[in-house]
Amino acid sequence: MKNFLFALFCLTLMAACNSGEKSAATATTAPAPAIPPAVPKAKFAVHCFEQHLPDSSVFSLHYTVYYETIVGILDYTFTDKDGAHGTFTGTLTDNVISATWNYSIEGSEQTEEILIKIEGDKAYRGYGELQEGKDGHLTLKDPSQVKWEDAFTRVQCD
Repeated sequence: MKNFLFALFCLTLMAACNSGEKSAATATTAPAPAIPPAVPKAKFAVHCFEQHLPDSSVFSLHYTVYYETIVGILDYTFTDKDGAHGTFTGTLTDNVISATWNYSIEGSEQTEEILIKIEGDKAYRGYGELQEGKDGHLTLKDPSQVKWEDAFTRVQCD
């Protein structure tokens, strides 16, 4: 039995050595294949911002400009209570994103008009008085009177 295992080991070792010699010989005689150009991770750049609160709550904002449309994610993750998590779609005019945010909060679905101002490495959420429309969607009563709060700082996207 020991002789059989030793012979099997020797055959395996010789096969491995011989296959390496063949590939080395073909590598020197055959031209190297062309390496395709690197494919970018995403066709459209993603912009990421976060705000970390002292209680370990994290607010995050990620968006991309998709042709004429802004699409993104806005999440409020609180340490001690339910958060709000959802996606938004809108437009960008004069560094202000005007969007409709569809989110889930405390187990229910909600739709709200949001404004986000982008200034360099900061993003600010605009808050103002909300009113409920006939369709149940929340809209800003007077968008020109928003207060720019929730300062998000640009971060490296994962």
